[in-house]
Amino acid sequence: MLVFSFVFLSNSESVDSYYEGLSEVEKVSQLFLVNVEGKESYRSVEFLKDETPVVPGGVLLFSYNIGDTPEEVMAFNDSIISYCNYNKTVCPYIAVDQEGGEVNRLGGITSVLRSCKRLSDNYSPEDAKIIYGLQAQQMKLLGIHMNLAPVAEPQIDYNRDFLSRRSFGNASRTIVYSTQCVRAYEENGIASVVKHFPGNSNTDPHVGLPIISISQKDFDSNFLLPFAFVLNGCNPTCVLMSHAIVEGYGEKTPACLSSFWIGEMLRKKIGYEGLVISDDIFMGALADNGYPPEKAVIQAIEAGVDVLMLSEKKFLDSVFILIEECRRRPDFQKKVEVASKKVLAFKHKQGLLQKNNEVRTIEDRMEDFRKIYKVGQTYEK
Repeated sequence: MLVFSFVFLSNSESVDSYYEGLSEVEKVSQLFLVNVEGKESYRSVEFLKDETPVVPGGVLLFSYNIGDTPEEVMAFNDSIISYCNYNKTVCPYIAVDQEGGEVNRLGGITSVLRSCKRLSDNYSPEDAKIIYGLQAQQMKLLGIHMNLAPVAEPQIDYNRDFLSRRSFGNASRTIVYSTQCVRAYEENGIASVVKHFPGNSNTDPHVGLPIISISQKDFDSNFLLPFAFVLNGCNPTCVLMSHAIVEGYGEKTPACLSSFWIGEMLRKKIGYEGLVISDDIFMGALADNGYPPEKAVIQAIEAGVDVLMLSEKKFLDSVFILIEECRRRPDFQKKVEVASKKVLAFKHKQGLLQKNNEVRTIEDRMEDFRKIYKVGQTYEK
Protein backbone atom coordinates (compact mmCIF):
# COMPACT_ATOMS: atom_id res chain seq x y z
CA MET A 1 0.00 0.00 0.00
CA LEU A 2 1.16 3.54 -0.82
CA VAL A 3 0.50 5.81 2.17
CA PHE A 4 0.20 9.60 2.08
CA SER A 5 0.45 10.96 5.63
CA PHE A 6 -2.06 13.81 5.59
CA VAL A 7 -1.88 16.45 8.29
CA PHE A 8 -5.59 16.97 7.91
CA LEU A 9 -8.88 16.48 9.75
CA SER A 10 -8.74 14.08 12.69
CA ASN A 11 -11.72 11.95 13.67
CA SER A 12 -12.41 14.16 16.69
CA GLU A 13 -12.05 17.44 14.80
CA SER A 14 -15.19 19.04 13.37
CA VAL A 15 -15.42 20.75 10.00
CA ASP A 16 -16.08 24.01 11.87
CA SER A 17 -12.84 23.83 13.84
CA TYR A 18 -10.93 22.68 10.76
CA TYR A 19 -12.25 25.69 8.86
CA GLU A 20 -11.04 28.05 11.58
CA GLY A 21 -7.52 26.68 11.16
CA LEU A 22 -7.33 27.69 7.50
CA SER A 23 -5.91 30.91 6.13
CA GLU A 24 -8.23 33.51 4.62
CA VAL A 25 -7.16 32.54 1.11
CA GLU A 26 -7.65 28.81 1.81
CA LYS A 27 -11.15 29.41 3.16
CA VAL A 28 -12.27 31.35 0.08
CA SER A 29 -10.43 29.07 -2.36
CA GLN A 30 -12.78 26.24 -1.35
CA LEU A 31 -15.49 27.99 -3.38
CA PHE A 32 -13.70 27.53 -6.71
CA LEU A 33 -13.83 24.68 -9.23
CA VAL A 34 -11.24 25.41 -11.92
CA ASN A 35 -9.24 23.81 -14.70
CA VAL A 36 -5.61 22.74 -14.29
CA GLU A 37 -2.52 22.38 -16.45
CA GLY A 38 -0.96 19.18 -17.69
CA LYS A 39 -1.76 15.50 -17.45
CA GLU A 40 1.40 14.03 -15.91
CA SER A 41 2.30 15.89 -12.72
CA TYR A 42 0.22 18.52 -10.91
CA ARG A 43 1.53 21.83 -9.63
CA SER A 44 -0.15 25.12 -8.73
CA VAL A 45 -0.05 27.92 -11.30
CA GLU A 46 -0.53 30.68 -8.70
CA PHE A 47 1.36 31.52 -5.52
CA LEU A 48 1.13 34.03 -2.71
CA LYS A 49 3.96 36.49 -2.07
CA ASP A 50 5.58 34.06 0.36
CA GLU A 51 5.55 31.36 -2.37
CA THR A 52 2.69 29.45 -0.74
CA PRO A 53 0.87 27.59 -3.54
CA VAL A 54 -2.79 28.45 -4.10
CA VAL A 55 -5.00 25.39 -4.65
CA PRO A 56 -8.70 25.55 -5.57
CA GLY A 57 -11.48 23.73 -3.76
CA GLY A 58 -11.92 21.50 -6.78
CA VAL A 59 -10.19 20.79 -10.09
CA LEU A 60 -12.12 20.05 -13.26
CA LEU A 61 -10.37 17.76 -15.72
CA PHE A 62 -10.74 18.51 -19.41
CA SER A 63 -9.81 16.16 -22.25
CA TYR A 64 -6.25 17.53 -22.38
CA ASN A 65 -5.80 16.58 -18.69
CA ILE A 66 -6.60 12.94 -19.43
CA GLY A 67 -3.68 10.63 -20.15
CA ASP A 68 -3.65 7.89 -22.77
CA THR A 69 -4.14 5.04 -20.30
CA PRO A 70 -5.96 4.46 -17.00
CA GLU A 71 -2.56 4.20 -15.30
CA GLU A 72 -1.62 7.69 -16.53
CA VAL A 73 -4.91 9.15 -15.28
CA MET A 74 -4.39 7.53 -11.87
CA ALA A 75 -0.83 8.84 -11.70
CA PHE A 76 -1.88 12.42 -12.47
CA ASN A 77 -4.71 12.37 -9.95
CA ASP A 78 -2.39 10.85 -7.33
CA SER A 79 0.07 13.67 -8.03
CA ILE A 80 -2.59 16.22 -7.05
CA ILE A 81 -2.95 14.59 -3.65
CA SER A 82 0.79 14.17 -3.09
CA TYR A 83 1.48 17.80 -4.13
CA CYS A 84 -1.06 19.15 -1.63
CA ASN A 85 0.19 16.81 1.07
CA TYR A 86 3.78 17.91 0.54
CA ASN A 87 2.79 21.58 0.64
CA LYS A 88 0.48 21.08 3.63
CA THR A 89 -2.53 22.58 1.92
CA VAL A 90 -6.12 21.38 1.50
CA CYS A 91 -6.58 18.74 -1.21
CA PRO A 92 -9.07 19.59 -3.95
CA TYR A 93 -11.77 17.20 -5.06
CA ILE A 94 -11.33 16.01 -8.63
CA ALA A 95 -14.25 16.43 -11.04
CA VAL A 96 -14.89 15.43 -14.62
CA ASP A 97 -17.63 16.04 -17.19
CA GLN A 98 -18.62 12.49 -18.17
CA GLU A 99 -22.17 12.50 -19.51
CA GLY A 100 -21.52 9.96 -22.25
CA GLY A 101 -21.75 10.31 -26.01
CA GLU A 102 -20.31 13.61 -27.23
CA VAL A 103 -19.45 14.81 -23.71
CA ASN A 104 -17.14 11.99 -22.77
CA ARG A 105 -13.90 13.13 -21.12
CA LEU A 106 -12.93 9.57 -20.22
CA GLY A 107 -13.59 8.12 -23.66
CA GLY A 108 -11.02 5.40 -24.34
CA ILE A 109 -10.20 5.13 -20.63
CA THR A 110 -13.37 3.76 -19.05
CA SER A 111 -15.77 1.31 -20.67
CA VAL A 112 -18.01 2.69 -23.41
CA LEU A 113 -20.61 5.22 -22.24
CA ARG A 114 -23.14 6.20 -24.85
CA SER A 115 -25.18 9.39 -24.89
CA CYS A 116 -28.18 9.88 -22.61
CA LYS A 117 -30.50 9.63 -25.61
CA ARG A 118 -28.96 6.38 -26.82
CA LEU A 119 -29.13 4.85 -23.34
CA SER A 120 -32.79 5.75 -22.87
CA ASP A 121 -33.61 4.46 -26.37
CA ASN A 122 -31.82 1.12 -26.04
CA TYR A 123 -31.55 0.17 -22.37
CA SER A 124 -34.00 -0.39 -19.56
CA PRO A 125 -33.73 1.93 -16.55
CA GLU A 126 -32.33 -1.01 -14.57
CA ASP A 127 -29.59 -1.69 -17.12
CA ALA A 128 -28.83 2.03 -17.36
CA LYS A 129 -28.23 2.10 -13.61
CA ILE A 130 -25.82 -0.83 -13.90
CA ILE A 131 -23.92 0.92 -16.72
CA TYR A 132 -23.64 4.17 -14.76
CA GLY A 133 -22.64 2.25 -11.66
CA LEU A 134 -19.80 0.57 -13.53
CA GLN A 135 -18.66 3.98 -14.76
CA ALA A 136 -18.70 5.24 -11.18
CA GLN A 137 -16.60 2.33 -9.96
CA GLN A 138 -14.03 2.99 -12.66
CA MET A 139 -13.98 6.71 -11.86
CA LYS A 140 -13.41 5.96 -8.19
CA LEU A 141 -10.40 3.81 -9.02
CA LEU A 142 -9.05 6.57 -11.28
CA GLY A 143 -9.14 8.96 -8.32
CA ILE A 144 -12.17 11.02 -9.35
CA HIS A 145 -14.68 12.29 -6.78
CA MET A 146 -17.35 14.10 -8.79
CA ASN A 147 -19.07 13.76 -12.16
CA LEU A 148 -20.87 16.70 -13.78
CA ALA A 149 -23.82 14.55 -14.83
CA PRO A 150 -26.64 13.86 -15.54
CA VAL A 151 -28.38 16.39 -17.75
CA ALA A 152 -31.85 16.36 -16.17
CA GLU A 153 -33.44 18.65 -18.76
CA PRO A 154 -36.22 17.13 -20.85
CA GLN A 155 -35.85 17.81 -24.53
CA ILE A 156 -38.43 20.11 -26.13
CA ASP A 157 -38.38 22.42 -29.15
CA TYR A 158 -36.89 25.27 -27.10
CA ASN A 159 -33.69 23.36 -26.27
CA ARG A 160 -33.54 20.57 -28.85
CA ASP A 161 -30.75 22.09 -30.96
CA PHE A 162 -28.55 22.82 -27.94
CA LEU A 163 -29.06 19.61 -25.97
CA SER A 164 -29.40 17.19 -28.88
CA ARG A 165 -28.51 13.69 -27.60
CA ARG A 166 -27.37 14.97 -24.20
CA SER A 167 -30.98 14.71 -22.96
CA PHE A 168 -32.73 11.46 -22.09
CA GLY A 169 -35.80 12.65 -24.00
CA ASN A 170 -39.24 13.70 -22.76
CA ALA A 171 -40.09 14.61 -19.18
CA SER A 172 -41.06 11.13 -17.97
CA ARG A 173 -37.97 9.50 -19.50
CA THR A 174 -35.76 12.22 -18.05
CA ILE A 175 -37.12 11.70 -14.55
CA VAL A 176 -36.66 7.92 -14.65
CA TYR A 177 -33.20 7.79 -16.24
CA SER A 178 -31.78 10.80 -14.40
CA THR A 179 -32.86 9.24 -11.11
CA GLN A 180 -31.16 5.96 -11.99
CA CYS A 181 -28.02 7.81 -13.07
CA VAL A 182 -27.81 9.84 -9.85
CA ARG A 183 -28.39 6.80 -7.65
CA ALA A 184 -25.76 4.77 -9.50
CA TYR A 185 -23.07 7.40 -9.03
CA GLU A 186 -23.94 8.28 -5.45
CA GLU A 187 -24.18 4.64 -4.33
CA ASN A 188 -20.70 4.03 -5.70
CA GLY A 189 -19.05 7.02 -4.02
CA ILE A 190 -19.09 9.51 -6.89
CA ALA A 191 -20.85 12.84 -6.33
CA SER A 192 -23.41 13.50 -9.05
CA VAL A 193 -24.18 16.96 -10.43
CA VAL A 194 -27.72 17.38 -11.75
CA LYS A 195 -27.75 20.02 -14.48
CA HIS A 196 -28.58 22.57 -15.82
CA PHE A 197 -31.20 24.00 -13.43
CA PRO A 198 -33.66 25.50 -14.26
CA GLY A 199 -33.06 24.72 -17.94
CA ASN A 200 -31.68 25.98 -21.25
CA SER A 201 -32.83 27.28 -24.61
CA ASN A 202 -31.36 26.62 -28.05
CA THR A 203 -28.75 29.33 -27.45
CA ASP A 204 -25.35 27.94 -26.54
CA PRO A 205 -24.36 29.72 -23.28
CA HIS A 206 -20.72 29.66 -24.36
CA VAL A 207 -21.56 32.37 -26.89
CA GLY A 208 -24.91 33.90 -25.90
CA LEU A 209 -27.49 34.33 -23.17
CA PRO A 210 -30.15 31.55 -23.18
CA ILE A 211 -33.70 32.88 -22.88
CA ILE A 212 -36.51 30.40 -22.27
CA SER A 213 -39.56 32.03 -23.86
CA ILE A 214 -42.43 29.81 -22.74
CA SER A 215 -45.29 30.37 -20.33
CA GLN A 216 -44.89 29.68 -16.63
CA LYS A 217 -47.32 26.76 -16.93
CA ASP A 218 -45.37 25.15 -19.77
CA PHE A 219 -42.10 25.80 -18.01
CA ASP A 220 -43.31 24.16 -14.80
CA SER A 221 -44.46 20.99 -16.54
CA ASN A 222 -41.48 20.69 -18.90
CA PHE A 223 -38.64 21.82 -16.62
CA LEU A 224 -39.45 22.58 -13.00
CA LEU A 225 -41.39 19.41 -12.15
CA PRO A 226 -38.83 16.99 -13.67
CA PHE A 227 -36.03 18.72 -11.79
CA ALA A 228 -38.04 18.62 -8.56
CA PHE A 229 -38.72 14.88 -8.95
CA VAL A 230 -35.02 14.12 -9.53
CA LEU A 231 -33.70 16.39 -6.78
CA ASN A 232 -36.21 15.17 -4.20
CA GLY A 233 -36.16 11.56 -5.32
CA CYS A 234 -32.46 10.79 -4.97
CA ASN A 235 -30.76 13.71 -3.19
CA PRO A 236 -27.77 14.32 -5.51
CA THR A 237 -24.68 15.89 -3.96
CA CYS A 238 -24.78 18.88 -6.32
CA VAL A 239 -26.93 20.80 -8.74
CA LEU A 240 -25.45 23.00 -11.47
CA MET A 241 -27.17 26.26 -12.36
CA SER A 242 -27.62 27.39 -15.95
CA HIS A 243 -27.19 30.93 -17.25
CA ALA A 244 -30.73 31.00 -18.62
CA ILE A 245 -33.36 33.69 -18.16
CA VAL A 246 -36.89 32.30 -17.80
CA GLU A 247 -39.32 34.86 -19.19
CA GLY A 248 -42.41 33.08 -17.90
CA TYR A 249 -41.45 34.01 -14.33
CA GLY A 250 -40.59 37.60 -15.15
CA GLU A 251 -37.06 37.15 -13.81
CA LYS A 252 -34.50 39.21 -15.74
CA THR A 253 -31.33 37.84 -14.10
CA PRO A 254 -29.45 34.74 -15.33
CA ALA A 255 -30.38 31.80 -13.10
CA CYS A 256 -26.88 31.22 -11.70
CA LEU A 257 -26.86 34.81 -10.40
CA SER A 258 -30.47 34.86 -9.25
CA SER A 259 -31.56 34.69 -5.61
CA PHE A 260 -35.05 33.92 -6.92
CA TRP A 261 -33.97 30.74 -8.71
CA ILE A 262 -31.49 29.59 -6.09
CA GLY A 263 -33.04 30.86 -2.87
CA GLU A 264 -36.76 30.84 -3.57
CA MET A 265 -37.22 28.07 -6.12
CA LEU A 266 -34.35 25.62 -5.56
CA ARG A 267 -33.88 25.95 -1.80
CA LYS A 268 -37.37 26.81 -0.54
CA LYS A 269 -39.86 25.48 -3.10
CA ILE A 270 -38.01 22.31 -4.10
CA GLY A 271 -36.24 21.94 -0.75
CA TYR A 272 -32.79 21.12 -2.11
CA GLU A 273 -30.01 21.39 0.51
CA GLY A 274 -26.91 20.18 -1.35
CA LEU A 275 -24.09 22.04 -3.08
CA VAL A 276 -25.08 24.59 -5.72
CA ILE A 277 -22.55 25.05 -8.53
CA SER A 278 -22.57 27.87 -11.06
CA ASP A 279 -22.03 27.16 -14.71
CA ASP A 280 -18.78 28.62 -16.06
CA ILE A 281 -18.54 32.24 -14.91
CA PHE A 282 -16.37 33.03 -17.94
CA MET A 283 -18.98 31.96 -20.51
CA GLY A 284 -20.09 34.51 -23.09
CA ALA A 285 -23.64 34.30 -21.75
CA LEU A 286 -22.53 36.36 -18.74
CA ALA A 287 -19.43 38.26 -19.83
CA ASP A 288 -21.09 39.69 -22.95
CA ASN A 289 -24.31 40.69 -21.20
CA GLY A 290 -23.22 42.94 -18.37
CA TYR A 291 -21.85 40.32 -15.98
CA PRO A 292 -18.04 40.29 -16.23
CA PRO A 293 -16.30 37.72 -13.98
CA GLU A 294 -15.35 40.27 -11.31
CA LYS A 295 -19.02 41.18 -10.93
CA ALA A 296 -20.45 37.70 -11.48
CA VAL A 297 -18.45 36.01 -8.70
CA ILE A 298 -19.91 38.37 -6.11
CA GLN A 299 -23.45 38.19 -7.46
CA ALA A 300 -23.36 34.38 -7.65
CA ILE A 301 -22.35 34.01 -3.99
CA GLU A 302 -24.89 36.66 -3.01
CA ALA A 303 -27.58 34.64 -4.79
CA GLY A 304 -26.68 31.42 -2.95
CA VAL A 305 -24.11 29.64 -5.12
CA ASP A 306 -21.66 27.49 -3.14
CA VAL A 307 -19.16 26.65 -5.88
CA LEU A 308 -17.96 28.94 -8.67
CA MET A 309 -16.95 27.10 -11.82
CA LEU A 310 -14.23 28.75 -13.91
CA SER A 311 -12.85 27.39 -17.18
CA GLU A 312 -9.71 29.40 -16.41
CA LYS A 313 -6.71 28.00 -14.53
CA LYS A 314 -6.06 31.17 -12.53
CA PHE A 315 -8.59 32.22 -9.92
CA LEU A 316 -6.60 34.12 -7.26
CA ASP A 317 -7.82 37.52 -8.45
CA SER A 318 -11.38 36.31 -7.89
CA VAL A 319 -10.42 35.06 -4.42
CA PHE A 320 -9.16 38.53 -3.50
CA ILE A 321 -12.35 40.10 -4.88
CA LEU A 322 -14.42 37.90 -2.57
CA ILE A 323 -12.11 38.54 0.39
CA GLU A 324 -12.48 42.29 -0.08
CA GLU A 325 -16.26 41.94 -0.23
CA CYS A 326 -16.18 39.81 2.94
CA ARG A 327 -14.22 42.50 4.78
CA ARG A 328 -16.68 45.12 3.64
CA ARG A 329 -19.88 43.21 4.37
CA PRO A 330 -20.32 40.79 7.32
CA ASP A 331 -23.48 39.33 5.75
CA PHE A 332 -21.54 38.41 2.61
CA GLN A 333 -18.72 36.95 4.72
CA LYS A 334 -21.25 34.67 6.40
CA LYS A 335 -22.41 33.36 3.02
CA VAL A 336 -18.83 32.60 2.02
CA GLU A 337 -18.24 30.82 5.32
CA VAL A 338 -21.34 28.66 4.93
CA ALA A 339 -20.39 27.71 1.36
CA SER A 340 -16.78 26.94 2.30
CA LYS A 341 -17.85 24.69 5.16
CA LYS A 342 -20.26 22.84 2.87
CA VAL A 343 -17.42 22.13 0.46
CA LEU A 344 -15.19 20.97 3.31
CA ALA A 345 -17.96 18.70 4.61
CA PHE A 346 -18.16 17.12 1.14
CA LYS A 347 -14.38 16.63 1.11
CA HIS A 348 -14.52 15.03 4.54
CA LYS A 349 -17.15 12.60 3.25
CA GLN A 350 -14.84 11.76 0.33
CA GLY A 351 -11.94 11.10 2.71
CA LEU A 352 -9.91 14.06 1.49
CA LEU A 353 -9.42 15.63 4.92
CA GLN A 354 -8.55 12.54 6.91
CA LYS A 355 -5.22 11.79 8.53
CA ASN A 356 -3.29 8.68 7.49
CA ASN A 357 -5.31 8.34 4.31
CA GLU A 358 -4.22 5.25 2.43
CA VAL A 359 -4.07 5.32 -1.36
CA ARG A 360 -3.83 1.96 -3.07
CA THR A 361 -1.01 1.50 -5.52
CA ILE A 362 -1.78 1.94 -9.19
CA GLU A 363 -0.98 -1.73 -9.83
CA ASP A 364 -3.45 -2.79 -7.15
CA ARG A 365 -6.19 -0.52 -8.47
CA MET A 366 -5.60 -1.56 -12.08
CA GLU A 367 -6.37 -5.17 -11.20
CA ASP A 368 -9.89 -4.13 -10.14
CA PHE A 369 -10.20 -1.58 -12.96
CA ARG A 370 -9.62 -4.16 -15.69
CA LYS A 371 -12.31 -6.44 -14.27
CA ILE A 372 -14.91 -3.67 -14.05
CA TYR A 373 -13.98 -2.32 -17.49
CA LYS A 374 -14.51 -5.76 -18.99
CA VAL A 375 -17.99 -6.03 -17.46
CA GLY A 376 -18.85 -2.54 -18.69
CA GLN A 377 -17.94 -3.45 -22.25
CA THR A 378 -20.43 -6.33 -22.25
CA TYR A 379 -23.30 -3.78 -22.15
CA GLU A 380 -22.30 -2.20 -25.45
CA LYS A 381 -25.05 -2.27 -28.09
